[in-house]
Formats: sequence, C-alpha cells, structure tokens
Amino acid sequence: MAPTIIHKAGIAGASEAAGPTLVIDTFRAFSTAAYLFDAGVERLILTDSLDEARQIARLLGDALLCGENEGIRPDDFDLGNSPAEVLARSDLSGGTVVMRTSAGTRSVIAARASGAAPIIATSLVVASATVRGVAGRPEVTIVAAGLNGVEPADEDDATAALLTALLTGALHDVPMMMEALRNGSGAKRLLDTPSIDDDDLELCLAVDAFDFAMEVTKEGDFLVLNTD
Repeated sequence: MAPTIIHKAGIAGASEAAGPTLVIDTFRAFSTAAYLFDAGVERLILTDSLDEARQIARLLGDALLCGENEGIRPDDFDLGNSPAEVLARSDLSGGTVVMRTSAGTRSVIAARASGAAPIIATSLVVASATVRGVAGRPEVTIVAAGLNGVEPADEDDATAALLTALLTGALHDVPMMMEALRNGSGAKRLLDTPSIDDDDLELCLAVDAFDFAMEVTKEGDFLVLNTD
C-alpha cells in the first residue's frame, strides 16, 4: 500500500512536520552534503546560523566551515555550499565539517524542533536511497526547502515530485524533469551568480549519483547527518 504523502514548503512548513520527514535542498545544501560524504567526511554537523557554525568550529578546533549566506560563502568559511568546491579538495577524508545554509540546514533544524522523526536530508543525487530509508512507512512528509527557506524553488519541487513518484509507484518522466530543470529558474539563478561555480548545476542534477541516505541524528549537543 502506497504511503500518504504530505507536502510542506520552506522553513515554515518544516516547523509543521511530523513523523518521517524528507527535507529537500537540491540547489545546493544536500547535494553538497552528499559530495562531502563521498569525499570521506566522517562527521557533518548542521547549524542554524553562521555564528553558531563558527562557535562550534572553534570549540572542535579542527573542523572545517562549509556553507553560505544568501548564496555567498562567508570569507572565513573553508568551503562554500558547492559540490564543485568539495571535489576540488583533497583533504576532507576523515574530517569534520560544520555546515550552515540559508534553506537546507535551517529547515532540518525546524523539522527537528517540531518533533519530526526520522528526518532525512535529501536531493536528486540521493533520491532512490532516500526513499529506501522510509520504505514501509504509512505516512511521509516531504519538505521542499526552497530559496532561502521562504520562496518556492523549481528544483526542490521537482525533487519532491520524483520522491513522491518513487514512494507511491507512480510513473515519472525523469528525462523531461531534467530538461525542465536545466531550463528552469533555479538553473538560471546558479549560472547567473558569479560567486557560484557553473559545475554545481550538473553535479546537483546527477540523479542517484550516491547510494546512501543522510539521516539526521543528535550527538550530544550537535545535530549531525549520518549515512546509512
């Protein structure tokens, strides 16, 4: 029997999530997170604010800062919210990364505060593995984090549609979806922003590039992502 799918949007929608919840940020937080894990990062800590991220990194001493504010990497961050930047590094294996983004990490934290569980952070690059992580659940909430957590984003809505189809067994035209995304407003936003690497677009559109899901757990005082 197919699960009931509840759709929510943005940080406000995440704050209403309950039960098993998938939080989408395809351009780019939870694509970047997947590339970080593939590069060998062992611990990925999610934060709500830039200052919180900085404080945790100082506390840990050897953690790297990753993320953005309104799409731009802060000057003191080691990595932007960028799969291409991750691929350019050779020093990530075994490391700890503290991540803050305008939509993805903040939406996860809002969902956690609402009592949703389990929470899986997702994007196109881990779509099928994400669905396996909630297989058999009678109800699943899907949150499309959107632009800055407040505006709809076509890439997150498309990812939500794909996840819904995979969960319910419905047909979904992936090639058509990909063509629409490459010509959509999200792709234009990425390609028109000088501070964003052009390669990020195709890296974020690599459907099922990785065969793991990214579940949110609490470790002491930290909210972290773990792969299955």
